[in-house]
Amino acid sequence: MSPLFTGRTSLRDRTERLAFWLTLPFVPPALLIVGYALHESIGASQVALFIVLAMLYVTLARGRLLGTSVMAHEAQYPRVFAIVKRACAALEIPLPLVFVREDNFVPVAALGFGEPYALVVSSHWIETFADDELAFMIGRELGHIAAGHTPFLSLLSVGGNENPIIAVIFGAWLRRCAITCDRIGLLCCGSIDAAIRAIAVSSFHEFGRRIDYTVFAEQGRELENDAVFRFGTWLGAEPYATVRIAALRAFLQTSLFEIAQAWFLKEKPEEPPSLPTGTTLSVQPRDCAGWWRRFAAFAIDFALISSIFGVSGVHFGVQMTRDQDASIVLHSRTAAPKTRNPGGNTKTATSLGPFTVTKDGPAVHTSKGLVSLSPVRWLRAFRRIALLVALTLYLAILVTLAGQSFGMTIVGIRVVGLNFERPNALQSFWRYLFAAVFWLPIALVSFVWRRTLLHDWVSATRVVTTERALARAAARS
Repeated sequence: MSPLFTGRTSLRDRTERLAFWLTLPFVPPALLIVGYALHESIGASQVALFIVLAMLYVTLARGRLLGTSVMAHEAQYPRVFAIVKRACAALEIPLPLVFVREDNFVPVAALGFGEPYALVVSSHWIETFADDELAFMIGRELGHIAAGHTPFLSLLSVGGNENPIIAVIFGAWLRRCAITCDRIGLLCCGSIDAAIRAIAVSSFHEFGRRIDYTVFAEQGRELENDAVFRFGTWLGAEPYATVRIAALRAFLQTSLFEIAQAWFLKEKPEEPPSLPTGTTLSVQPRDCAGWWRRFAAFAIDFALISSIFGVSGVHFGVQMTRDQDASIVLHSRTAAPKTRNPGGNTKTATSLGPFTVTKDGPAVHTSKGLVSLSPVRWLRAFRRIALLVALTLYLAILVTLAGQSFGMTIVGIRVVGLNFERPNALQSFWRYLFAAVFWLPIALVSFVWRRTLLHDWVSATRVVTTERALARAAARS
């Protein structure tokens, strides 16, 4: 994370994190409302499956960008690359992979779950923006990377396209993220006039150059005086253009801007910090994540996969029929109703030779007692084995492709090789296969060796904190 977002002088909007945590409790009710509108039942398993598929899609999207977009560098789109490079050096963040593709709606978007991120610039907008305007647009997307927004934004809005359902559910947090990153864009372009022009042009295309920005900004006062107009902003993932301009002008008058500008303009290397490589860095014990952080990541991933398999047995959603009103349903998949005979008494077990039929199914008498022959019992055992296999494959595949799972993304850790390189497929699969088979010894030993566990040793991998890896890389560059 960039120093611009740490400490008392952080440029992060003061209500951004509060909005994020306050948003989470409203996600289930919002899903119920969406299910009601779509006449569908949306449960935890559907949400979990969506998260896994979205992570795989975003992770593989970079490979698709290599095949469908133009990669920018010193010899290819040097104007764009120079702006990105200069902004990364000023922000002290590693250079992302820069791609140029055709997109009539999204000028610039950042995506990915870890370094190196991908920055996608639309060829349709490159010539539309002047250099200082393009610096603002690129700077605000780099601000998302520096502030740690990008992994979450990649899940919520693949490719930067606004989704109305996501905007309604997470809009309060997304709009504050936009205010935060507009500040970074202002620092990168160095001019409030350029920032206002960029906002206007990105909102209205070329028509934005023919409007009076002073008069346009005054429209914001009408919003403040009309509650209905203010409520309309809840339907978008970004604040109104007038609100963004007003927020930048207010930020310009604060001492926080003066401190940030002084830090931004101080003498720094011309090159952005380099990413960790096997020839310059090796993982040290202090780089490894602690036990509680690793446990929290595993708990999130386990809950995610369990929801997909329905192991918890609880399903919630909204069901609607043509002849009945919609109703919220909460039931258990595994609970079975008690069976009763026509007389009203509970049905008792029936024996026939060595076999007995109980309410839980058939069973057989052996020297060791009654052994159930019910297929439900074996089905439950198979479900647990399938859950373990699915969790192993889920972790191994995502660590191979992205270096981290969804839970690791949330808590800010990732799996690396001994020299900070991304683990290969063999390392990842061996790591989690060993963990699946020897989970009990690993769990017991983890109370003593909390930073390097048994499956870390045998697979020659380590779990490190993301910020520690980047900080060491920046110090060595």
